[in-house]
Amino acid sequence: MACGFVAINNNKSSTVMAIIVIVFTFLMICPNIQAQTNTAINPSDKFSVPAYNGSIGFAVNGTYSNATFENNTWAFANLRLTGSQPLENFEISTQNSNVTILSYVATNNAAFPNVRLSYIAESKGTQILNLGLGSGSAGEGYEWTVIFNGAVISEGDGWSISHDGTLVINGATGNISVIRFDFGNIAPSNLPFYQQHSIAIITALGVIATVTIAVVIKVMIRKHSSKDELVKSV
Repeated sequence: MACGFVAINNNKSSTVMAIIVIVFTFLMICPNIQAQTNTAINPSDKFSVPAYNGSIGFAVNGTYSNATFENNTWAFANLRLTGSQPLENFEISTQNSNVTILSYVATNNAAFPNVRLSYIAESKGTQILNLGLGSGSAGEGYEWTVIFNGAVISEGDGWSISHDGTLVINGATGNISVIRFDFGNIAPSNLPFYQQHSIAIITALGVIATVTIAVVIKVMIRKHSSKDELVKSV
């Protein structure tokens, strides 16, 4: 009976050891399998939206773990472009325009943390995109800004955003930047006034500079006009 008991125990031990070896081997292989699922992309790759006469491409090399096309929208998971931060969940559709994604940059600056998606749009169509950041409404301490070729465009005048963070950009062509500022994580009370209100100060200075230049030009035009009239009268 003792010998039989030992044989049974040996069988159980062998089974347990076999299971441990299999699990250990699986755990060792899993990271490699996950790495191999990433798909490489380069500037020659195009993701078309046939029904809307549009396409999406990338200006640099990169990878993604998954890309699906549903309801005329491309959804990318774990998108990683060269020189950019990871974009975990990114959805985009384009109508009557071809879009080239340039970069996605996240800046955790103490003055004004923000994320910026930059792209080029050909033809004045429509882009519908979601950066996977949630609603990001102003009431939660966030502020969205859209820039067309260096000009800041007001919400409702060329773009809009829904409660789930989906942006719709209309009629834009050329270089476009979509920026979300995180005011909820800036300007602690112990910071100087200029750091707490850096965005407002920069905006105000820009307005003042623009007005000043306009006034100077207007004065110069008047002076030249007065001189011309004086010469004519002589």
